[in-house]
Amino acid sequence: MFNRKVGTKKSILVGLKNGILRQTQNSALAAEIRESLFFRNIDNLLFTFLIFTLISTAFLESNYIGVFAGCFSILQSFKLFIKKGARTRISFYDKAIMVYFAFVVLSLFGSTLFLLSLKGFLKTALYMYFYFSALSYFHDNRDKIIPTFIITAAIVGFESVVAIIQNNSGILAISGWQDTTNLNAEEIISRAYGTLKPYNPNLLAGFLVTGISSIWCLCATSLLNKNYKRFLFLLILMLLCSVAIIYTGSRGGYLGILAFWGVFALGIIYYIKNFVKGGFSSIKKRYKNLALTIICAALVFIMSNPAITKRIISIFEFRQDSSIAFRMNVYASSFRMFLDNPFLGIGVGNKNFREIYGLYMKTGFDALGSYCVPLEIAVESGIFALISFVVFIIFWFKDCFKTIKFAPIRTKITVFSLVLCIVATMVHGLFDTVWFRPQLQIIFWLNIAFLGTLKDY
Repeated sequence: MFNRKVGTKKSILVGLKNGILRQTQNSALAAEIRESLFFRNIDNLLFTFLIFTLISTAFLESNYIGVFAGCFSILQSFKLFIKKGARTRISFYDKAIMVYFAFVVLSLFGSTLFLLSLKGFLKTALYMYFYFSALSYFHDNRDKIIPTFIITAAIVGFESVVAIIQNNSGILAISGWQDTTNLNAEEIISRAYGTLKPYNPNLLAGFLVTGISSIWCLCATSLLNKNYKRFLFLLILMLLCSVAIIYTGSRGGYLGILAFWGVFALGIIYYIKNFVKGGFSSIKKRYKNLALTIICAALVFIMSNPAITKRIISIFEFRQDSSIAFRMNVYASSFRMFLDNPFLGIGVGNKNFREIYGLYMKTGFDALGSYCVPLEIAVESGIFALISFVVFIIFWFKDCFKTIKFAPIRTKITVFSLVLCIVATMVHGLFDTVWFRPQLQIIFWLNIAFLGTLKDY
């Protein structure tokens, strides 16, 4: 009996000794890794992966974009594991997005088509992983925010030029992107789709709508620095991006860019009235003339192009336009899907959606999604997921406006560009679901992550 007790005590002591020894060895190994050349340059390596991720959005398919985003996220996790005392501040809106993701998990396990839903869930999980990795990375690398804007602006500028060339060369539609039954030849728009994969003008429009704010941020910063040549170049690039969105023929994109310019105008008016001495009377005449010229040029451009004018007018035709009628049928069927699965939804992903949608759709109106982001979230993950996501957006905007109110001028410019990005993206998302594509998700979540760093300054 005594020997058994002694043996037990010895085993416990040996176990504790081995545990302490392993912990010491791990600490020593971590300290050695922290001193290595690799770890000292890990932030530069992370930024390289981030650059590859951004560039891949313009040229590669979704799987490859996911690989680069995953590599970035895994490497950032490794950095946090090795770096002693590394912490990332979690805000209220971050908690809201965690709650949203928790309901996504529940919808996965509640789905009747688990395996089909699993693929969509893994994409959502990767987006969430990428977001929190980016939040942590930029917390330590605030100086990389503007370079990230520069890369995004360069890609958006490139896609804008490609779209304009495609439109003017009369590129043919790959699929039935426009109902031409009741249109004259001059009213048929050549819908540009850029280099994004899969080729889709709505996807390109969403990408440009999400990314144009990065150009504005650089444009405003150049004006603040009195670098007028760079300011003029970036202003022209921003206008070309707006033209490219028009050339996509995406009516959701039209509403998104309208929201962008509308909020932009309100922001400029607010800033001049509250922060510029003398208000509008102190603004130089040449800037007023420039703004008036741009507005007039935009109106002349639209009104002189019958195809663009007809495309814009068709937004208000509702059931008379076959494409809008199609979407209204999809909205109705999707809403019935939600009513039948109000709490946990049907599960995540377009493959899962398509299988179940077949039970609700009107004959001849097949669809890959609901063509409305809030409705899609409700259908896939239920009402509580939608509420959580809306709370996340509301409190994110609340922190944005609080930061804009008290931050230095350069931070005001950057945070306002984030507001422009998310507003334009959300308006576009009311009429299309390309938001779920990685090309938009990468830029969207980067803009969300930037605030987590900027609001502390």
